[in-house]
Amino acid sequence: MRLSRIAVVVLLVLSLGTVLAQELKPITLTWIAGGVGGGWYAQAGAIAALINAKEPKISIKVIPGGGVVNPVRVSMGEADLGWGITFVDKMALEGAAPLYEKPNPKVRSIGGYFGYYQIHFVADAAKGLSTVQELVDLIKAKKAVRIAIPMKGTSDLPIVEEILRFYGVTLDDIKKAGGEYFHAVYADMISLYKDRHVDFVITHLSIPAAAVTEMFSSRKSVLLAVSDECIDHMHNKFGTVGRETGLCLIPANTYPGFDKDVPAVTTAGELLVNADVPEIVVYTITKILCENLEELYQAHPANKTFVPEVAWQHVAVPLHPGAERYYREKGYMK
Repeated sequence: MRLSRIAVVVLLVLSLGTVLAQELKPITLTWIAGGVGGGWYAQAGAIAALINAKEPKISIKVIPGGGVVNPVRVSMGEADLGWGITFVDKMALEGAAPLYEKPNPKVRSIGGYFGYYQIHFVADAAKGLSTVQELVDLIKAKKAVRIAIPMKGTSDLPIVEEILRFYGVTLDDIKKAGGEYFHAVYADMISLYKDRHVDFVITHLSIPAAAVTEMFSSRKSVLLAVSDECIDHMHNKFGTVGRETGLCLIPANTYPGFDKDVPAVTTAGELLVNADVPEIVVYTITKILCENLEELYQAHPANKTFVPEVAWQHVAVPLHPGAERYYREKGYMK
């Protein structure tokens, strides 16, 4: 009997030690977002304020960043939290070229999706095309085409190049066929298209994209459809959004004068965290996000794509143990 009592006391002490070890202590975290004044920056600021309001022990400072650098800086511990784009984050974790020279093994995720972004293939309607395959056929037939594409060094360009590669062409093939491609920021893409310096534009933006709306308003335009096979290839290889989500689509009437649904490669945002951030901290953040959905959705429109029951599935890098603990406790993960 005495041994049993001692055993109970030992268990209680061990349990108390576990509770104390898990006690949340005041902490200040750094969240790397996007450019100051941009959507990612505002979104991070709104969520940081929500987290601090629900748990004053957690303070978060938002700093500027970008899709390519964020997973690296989070992995290195230069930032505790960060916005990520799933396909970029997977490349960062693995150290995949052309974006990365070495793996970034300490990047983890809290969950997704936090916004999603479609690859738009904008085309002059006078060209008579309706699919990306038809555009590629022109290039393969040595027809000159003029295209505006994302800037070098962005996360947008590699995914555009991979889509073209899936169809069997490269940017060099455009030039070899007598055509031209122009690396441009979105504002310059609009000007190039409006002034008819290009007849095609490839963008990576959430819908409805203001830049694309302006292009459609400047001349009669269409969106070119990608194939289901291309969407599946990008999903399987890079972790872009899968067709089963219903998100790989630009709906009819998203842009003026265009009334067709168009299949599109779609990427998504996730919330990254460094592997060394304490489990209790990440658990608490995950809990706040999942249990205050109304306020989370009001904080920023892009947050409305975050659904707790499946958030753990919508990641491209391993879940942080703190996030996994919450999802398992709720029964979302089995």
